Amino acid sequence: MLRGKPHHRAFIMLVFILSGCQHLPKYDQKSAVDLNHPYTAEVKTDGATSQPPANVGWWKLYADEELNTLMRQAFARNPDINQIRARLNQANAQVRQSQAARLPALNVTGGRSTFQGDNTPSSDYAVIGTASFELDLWGKNKANDAAAKLNAQASAEDLHTAHITLSASIVENWLDILSLLEQETLLRKQIKVNRTVLELQQKRFEMGSSSALSVLQQEEILAQSEAGLPDILSAEKQALNNLTLLVGDTPYKGLIISEKTSPEALPIPDTGLPSDLLKNRPDIIAAWLRLRSAQWASKAAWANRLPNFDLSATYTTGATALNSLFNTWLLDLAASVAAPVFDGGNRKAEQFRQEAIADERYHAYRETVLNAVIEVENALVRNMYQDQKIAALNNQLLASDKTLKQAQLSYTNGSSDYVNVLNSLNNTQSLVQQITREHLKQAKERVGLYRALGGRSWAANFPLEQNESNSETIVKDVEDD
Repeated sequence: MLRGKPHHRAFIMLVFILSGCQHLPKYDQKSAVDLNHPYTAEVKTDGATSQPPANVGWWKLYADEELNTLMRQAFARNPDINQIRARLNQANAQVRQSQAARLPALNVTGGRSTFQGDNTPSSDYAVIGTASFELDLWGKNKANDAAAKLNAQASAEDLHTAHITLSASIVENWLDILSLLEQETLLRKQIKVNRTVLELQQKRFEMGSSSALSVLQQEEILAQSEAGLPDILSAEKQALNNLTLLVGDTPYKGLIISEKTSPEALPIPDTGLPSDLLKNRPDIIAAWLRLRSAQWASKAAWANRLPNFDLSATYTTGATALNSLFNTWLLDLAASVAAPVFDGGNRKAEQFRQEAIADERYHAYRETVLNAVIEVENALVRNMYQDQKIAALNNQLLASDKTLKQAQLSYTNGSSDYVNVLNSLNNTQSLVQQITREHLKQAKERVGLYRALGGRSWAANFPLEQNESNSETIVKDVEDD
């Protein structure tokens, strides 16, 4: 039976009622979006799927040391990466601040006072030590600590996301440069062929076996092929500048990419199920961690509405000589409670605000998951139809080669005009150039698929400041603390 004055009993009852009002609202990570169905788009792989080892970056499938060097330089020097790394360091510092609130605070002050009287100086020495500790009965400090830890881990996932995005951008620019170098070589060969054909046509014209129109038409073909060269050279330079920026340098550094055959498109990776994105996509993990952080922040806001219980101790000693400073001392122990009585609803409004933030982040999490699934679906669709397009273009090139040979034979036999040869030659050369560009697009679509899948387990050599673990483990570790 409660005894005491009525307002004391009311205060105690209010505390117990409030202490039972708050709990973390439960958001189910896996039921936020239905991910139990396979992807709708399927890409034929002929058994050539790829799952890189867990400790190898996916770009190492290209087996190109020059590319690996670019990656190492970019991870260390890219401005965007270093900005995100600095934000992670800020979040880690906030974690240390939140942890400090759960520990006792100790302060020591000392002083000396000198007095002059009757020509005889005297001194007093004093040392005062204070200690204070907040009893975290409602879990406010624990909640703030948990929110800070989860937010810091989300920042680590942001860094992971940035590494994945950067690695994909570097590979795409590297592929651009190699393809453009290949296109330049191809176009120069075509220009050489067209110039040789023009010389032959001029000789045939001089011999009376060819018309002036045939010569002019071949000159047009040559001029057309030469006109395409500046665009390729310009694109090469711009792609090289873009790659230089990604690795954190300026064009004055003179980045050089060795000319080599463009690599084949990477094999289709093992896509798994959409539910695998929850542990593979760092942006999804970060969104979930920020949701949980907001939930803990709302719990801290609730606890801030309840009374604070503090313990304090003060140790005081003083003397007129240093050697007797600690001979006499005084220890004062105290306990205090401070309860908000009226604040115009400020603390309650803050609690509601934090709960609304958590609700907003839940919907942001769902949006992130939905976007990730659509990105993978679209990447699979693009890869599927790009593969089909290249197969169709190769068939078209075979037919075009046959047409060109027949046109040349008919022209040699005098049964057709040279315009048929020109048209077939122009079509064949254009097809070869288009297929080269489409192979580049295919290679970049593969990169886009790897990026969309997240590649968390494929990039363990990213220089992260935090130990990697899935979001469920992170949340459990924080909440068990």
